[in-house]
Amino acid sequence: MVYFLDFDSSKLPEEEAEVVICGSGIGGLTTAIVLKELGVDPLLLTRGVGNTYYSQGGIACALHPHDSPYLHALDTQRAGRGLCKEDTLRILVDEGIQRLADLRRWGVSFDPETTIEGGHSFPRVYKVKDYTGRAIYEALWKRVRELGIEVLMGELQEILGEDRVEGILYYDGSLKFIRTSVLVLATGGAASMFLHTSNPVRVRGDALGIALRKGLTLLNPEFVQFHPTVVKNTSILISEAVRGEGALLLNSKGERFVDELQPRDVVARAIYRQIIEGGEVFLDLRPLKNKGIDLKERFPTIYHMLRDLGYNPKEQPIPITPAAHYYIGGVEVKSYGETTFEGLYAVGECACTGVHGANRLASNSLLEGVVFGHRTAYKVFHQLSTLKKAKTKIFRNKREGKGKPPYTFEDLRRLMWETCGLERREESLEEGLQRLTNWLQSWKNWEPNVENRQLFDISLTAMATFSCALWRKESRGVHYRKDYPYEREEYRRDSEYRLEAHLML
Repeated sequence: MVYFLDFDSSKLPEEEAEVVICGSGIGGLTTAIVLKELGVDPLLLTRGVGNTYYSQGGIACALHPHDSPYLHALDTQRAGRGLCKEDTLRILVDEGIQRLADLRRWGVSFDPETTIEGGHSFPRVYKVKDYTGRAIYEALWKRVRELGIEVLMGELQEILGEDRVEGILYYDGSLKFIRTSVLVLATGGAASMFLHTSNPVRVRGDALGIALRKGLTLLNPEFVQFHPTVVKNTSILISEAVRGEGALLLNSKGERFVDELQPRDVVARAIYRQIIEGGEVFLDLRPLKNKGIDLKERFPTIYHMLRDLGYNPKEQPIPITPAAHYYIGGVEVKSYGETTFEGLYAVGECACTGVHGANRLASNSLLEGVVFGHRTAYKVFHQLSTLKKAKTKIFRNKREGKGKPPYTFEDLRRLMWETCGLERREESLEEGLQRLTNWLQSWKNWEPNVENRQLFDISLTAMATFSCALWRKESRGVHYRKDYPYEREEYRRDSEYRLEAHLML
């Protein structure tokens, strides 16, 4: 099964592009900028602001004379629990030094002092107060405008072509067709398919479902990172950097219960256990004042968001909860972003380069986006001369369904949180997968519209997450099984998920 929508490309508005980049986070913007600087004219397709903009903490890079890429790699491996890929991890920490210079060249002004975050052994995190992502995002968009890169607002719907990229369909209020031989997916992750998330809900991970429909493999989709400190009953994240500067985690009795600078999976589960046992957890920022740190100056975004919510972080602890934050798995790619489908590349959170292993180290995601966005651009540049040009063929898919899905996106988010969340068991995973499978039984009768396509594709991503969480009968990194609470050597390898494994499709 390749296509979901009902369409005839000969009846759609058509344009042509040398390269289409779908997504405007740090990975997509870097790819676009480098391609343009190399003399290629990419087209940037975006559905709006994504996760890069909301990133508070920073970007990790070993530049200090007392630090080294080797130490950075060791910290990353320690967090990744034996699943980090040596070759791509070496690329990340080594080439990150060059790419940080690119970010500065493109207009990002980092603070003079670095900070430390959970899992790091050295203060190597470069930041712009507490709005690093926004600063990077705005600088890269400024560069995009300076270079005159074409930008379209819209959402990817279908990847056209049987054995190679020949075009895409996108939606901007109506369905449109772009003929191209190269597509770079930079569409972000799928953490928003959980009920509690720090992600913008529009970053749904449905492009991963589109990739599955094209026969691509997802690696490690069971590894979903839950950020420990999201303000209770909101999607507002409080950066790890706050704990790096001395903020404390307190339970209902006002007692500390975990080392705040442990890797995120350890801290998130410790908080979760406090909550499911009937308690509450608070983040106490008052110790920063005792260290002479002005909250309003050092963390202006966080400070003002908390004040807007009615909290005074200088005077009171803030109630927090863990929430789905980062989708570690993704489309299987090589070190230059290539997938197994000719002309299709992936970069950023939607790709799985293997650098994070079983748990992403804080502030390595922005680094991954800029490093592998740069490499992907160079690979595309060289391969454009060898790729076949998109033919003038017509693409059609006929579907006549009129039914409605028996569930909503909110139903899916609740199912994922309750049966595939921070702590997992065989019974709950099987129950969740069975419910999802039952929901999807009638997909061929669904009306083939954009909204149903979105739900279908994010559901495919959820199915991959369930299936690989069931397969991995151990606890490793962010994947925690209550019934298998220890690491098992036989599972020190990547999980793989392909759609053809499910006969229902």
